[in-house]
Amino acid sequence: MKNELHPKAAKPVRVAHVMYGLEMGGLEQLVVRLSDHGRSRGIDSVVLALGPDGPVRELLQRANIPTVWLGGLAGMTPTAIRRLAQEVDAFGADVVHGHDVGPWLNAVATRTLRPRTPVLGTFHQTVEPHGKLRPAAMAAAVFTQSLVACGSEVRASLERWSPKLLSNVVTIENGVPLTVSTGAEARRDARERLGLPQDATVVGYLGRLSEEKGPDLLVDAFLRHFADAPDTHLVMIGPGPMEASLRARAAASPLAGRVHFTGALLEASKLLPAFDVYVQPSRREGRSLSLLEAMAVGLPTVSHAIPAIQEVHRDGQTALLVPSGDVDALAGAVKRLSHDADLRARLGEAAKREAQRYSLSTMVDTYAQLYRGAAARAQA
Repeated sequence: MKNELHPKAAKPVRVAHVMYGLEMGGLEQLVVRLSDHGRSRGIDSVVLALGPDGPVRELLQRANIPTVWLGGLAGMTPTAIRRLAQEVDAFGADVVHGHDVGPWLNAVATRTLRPRTPVLGTFHQTVEPHGKLRPAAMAAAVFTQSLVACGSEVRASLERWSPKLLSNVVTIENGVPLTVSTGAEARRDARERLGLPQDATVVGYLGRLSEEKGPDLLVDAFLRHFADAPDTHLVMIGPGPMEASLRARAAASPLAGRVHFTGALLEASKLLPAFDVYVQPSRREGRSLSLLEAMAVGLPTVSHAIPAIQEVHRDGQTALLVPSGDVDALAGAVKRLSHDADLRARLGEAAKREAQRYSLSTMVDTYAQLYRGAAARAQA
C-alpha cells in the first residue's frame, strides 16, 4: 500500500534570480526573502548579480543562498549574456527570473543559448522602457513565460507597453513578515541602537535615498517646520545617491543634532519600532516594501497621495495622505500625528490589520506555484 502520509518528495525546482547589483534596496531584500523562504516550498535558488557589489551579499550569505557576482558586468553585452548563461547552466536552473527591466532583458537574452529554459520577469517599479529599449522589451515579452507586476499601478504600466495579444501579465503583490517584534522592549532596543533619546518623538523613513523616493522632501519638511519641536527627531535609514547632499543640508541647519542618517544597515526593518511616525515621501512608487513593513509593526504613516500608495493606504483610516510634492502639507500631516497620540494609535492599529493582506508567506507560495508551472510546461 502507498504511504499517503509520507509521499515521495517532489524534485526541487531550481530558480536563477537575475538582478542589478548587490546594493541595499527593497527589490534586493525581496529576492533574499523569496530565495530563503522558497526552500521550504521545494524551490532552490541562486542569485546572479550584474552591476555593483554591496551589502546584500552578506544577507545572502547569512541565508546560505548561493550568489554569483558577475564582476560589475552590466548591459546587454555578449560577455554579460554569455556569463549569465554559463551560470544558469552550472546551476541547472529550471527557471530564470529577472527583476526589473535591465536584468529581465538580460535573462531573456540567455534563451539564445538555453532556449528551453523559461524566463519570468518581475517589475518592481512603474518606470517603463523607452527609446530603443521599448521595442526590445516588447519583443522580449513574447519569449517570457510570465510578466509579474508587484501591484495594480505597476500592472497598468506593464499593460501599456507589453504586446496586447499576450495574456502573460500577472499580479503578485509584495509580502513582508507579519510576525515581527513590537512593543516597549522592541522600541527601547531600536532606539538604543540608533542612539535616540527614549522619550523623543521620532519621525522616520526607511529606503533608498534617491530622487524617486523623495527623501529630500521629507528632510526639507523637517528643517522648515520643526524648529519649534525640540523633542522631535528625524531618522533617515538607508543609502543612496542623495545621501551626501542631504547630510550636508542637515548639517548646515540649526536642527542638525536632531537629524540622523544611518547609511546602509542590514535587517534595517528591525529598527522600525523606534519610530512614532513613518513617512513615505515618494514621488514615484511601485510597491514599497518598507511601507508594508511599517504597517506590519503598527506605525501610522504620512505619505503623498500617489496611485501606488493609494492602493495600500486609505486617507484618514490607515494613513494621512497629502498632495504629491507638497512639502508644507507633508510637514503639517507629520506635525498633526506627532502631537496626537490617539490618532497615531488609531491609524497604526488599522494599518497593522491591513498589513495582513501582504503576507510574505502568501507571496512565496504564489511564486512557487508560478515556478512549478513554468518548469512543468518547459518539460512537457
